[in-house]
Amino acid sequence: MPIDPYAALNAMLRAEAARFTPPVRQSDPAGAAEPESEPQQVTSPDPADSAA
Repeated sequence: MPIDPYAALNAMLRAEAARFTPPVRQSDPAGAAEPESEPQQVTSPDPADSAA
């Protein structure tokens, strides 16, 4: 049986792309992963502090 060159190229490109993409983050429906920490409060810089 002859090998389809386009299918082989597609498989090779998918394998190479999978090497360089970060793994998909799986959400745990049971919540058994690490507990969420309290959100960090981001404060905007005070314009009075940057006045020279």
